Amino acid sequence: MAVYRFRVAFEDNDDVYREIEIKSTQNFEDFHNVIVQSIGFDNMHDASFYISDDYFRKGEEITLRPISDEEKKQLERKGLAIKRQMNKCKMASLIDDPHQKFVYVYDLKTGWTFLVELVKILADDPKTNYPRCTKTVGEAPKQYKVVNIVGGMEDDENFEDDDAEHSDDEAYAHSEDETALLEGEEGEEETEDEIASEDEMDASEFDEDHVDDGKEDF
Repeated sequence: MAVYRFRVAFEDNDDVYREIEIKSTQNFEDFHNVIVQSIGFDNMHDASFYISDDYFRKGEEITLRPISDEEKKQLERKGLAIKRQMNKCKMASLIDDPHQKFVYVYDLKTGWTFLVELVKILADDPKTNYPRCTKTVGEAPKQYKVVNIVGGMEDDENFEDDDAEHSDDEAYAHSEDETALLEGEEGEEETEDEIASEDEMDASEFDEDHVDDGKEDF
C-alpha cells in the first residue's frame, strides 16, 4: 500500500508549509482534517480541494459538504460535472501524476488558499498512524484577525500628526492672519483720516464763530 507525502504551503507565503503523509486508501476528508490540524486552524468551516495543473489553476472541485439533490439537478441542467465529495473520494483515485497538484481552500468566505503538491511516494509503515504531519516550517498566521483598539488610537494620533505637517495649511492660515492685520492697518488709516477731517471742520466752525463775534463787537 502506498503512502503519499504532500507539501502544503500557504499561497501567499510559500515559506510557511507543512509536509503531510497520507495513505492512498484514505480519503480527501482525512487529508482536509490533518491539514487544518497541522496549521492550528479550527475545523468549523467549509472547504474544497481542486484538481490543478502544474500552474495551480483550479479544475474539478472536491467538496467537504454534501451536494444536495437540487444542486445536482442544476449542475446536470448546465452540463457541468457533479462535484465529488471528500469522504467518498479516495486519494488514489485522483493521483495520476508523481507530482500531482491540488489547490486547497479552507473557509470559503475568507478564502485561505494552499498549494498542495505530491513530493514523494513511500511504502506503508504498519507501525505508523496516518495521516500525519511529518514536517513543520514557518509559523502559520492567525486564522482570525484581531482588532487592536490601542493600535487604532495610535493610527488616529499618526493621522493628526500627518495633518499637522501640512505646510500648505500653515501657509494658508498665515496668509489669513496677514490679511487680517492689513485690514486692521487700513482701518486705522481711515480712522486717522476721519479724525483729521473732523479737526478741520472744528477749526472752520471756530473761525466762523470768531468772525461773527467780531462783527457784533464792531
